Amino acid sequence: MSSSLHRISVVLPVRDGEYQIESRVTQLLEAMSDLTRGATEVIVVDDGSKDSTPEVLSELKARYPQVRIVRHSRPRGLEAAGQTGLERSTGDLVFIQETDAIVRIEDMRRLLRMSEDKSVVAARAESTPRPLSGALMRRLRAFGTHADEQMESASEASEKKTSMQMIRRPHLQKLASPRGRHYRLNGETVHSTSLESA
Repeated sequence: MSSSLHRISVVLPVRDGEYQIESRVTQLLEAMSDLTRGATEVIVVDDGSKDSTPEVLSELKARYPQVRIVRHSRPRGLEAAGQTGLERSTGDLVFIQETDAIVRIEDMRRLLRMSEDKSVVAARAESTPRPLSGALMRRLRAFGTHADEQMESASEASEKKTSMQMIRRPHLQKLASPRGRHYRLNGETVHSTSLESA
């Protein structure tokens, strides 16, 4: 568990997600209770859904007080949905999911660790599913696991690339000011392969 006591906002964009938005939100709420002791709000931005997504979101809002709903009257795109969520968020740290896939909790964990460094104003984590190396699979099989069978079924369910941004809200105004151009931007790429427990 993180010792962070920041107020955290998580922005989830969705369009026509009636069959998956409930599991995305509940998975995220469960994970956040383990990741932080700070208050968390989840802002779901419905980007002009034409299916039953608005009804599903109303039920989620009634069940979970930390869920807030914002709706675009017509589709404007996931990037615009993320910007709307950022504008409506109240947290010190704002996490914006860039895709409408299931949130990869390891990406959130990595961004939370990065946020402990106060000099980090914004960061981004991206995950692309890749198969485990042959050497690791052989080692797991030799130990008697059924990892190869599990990987086949898991890869079918999670072939989407996921990405998430983290923005430290108090620094947004500094970045937008004329002095903002004096900030130095650093990029870092981390490649990892992991097996996650269900």
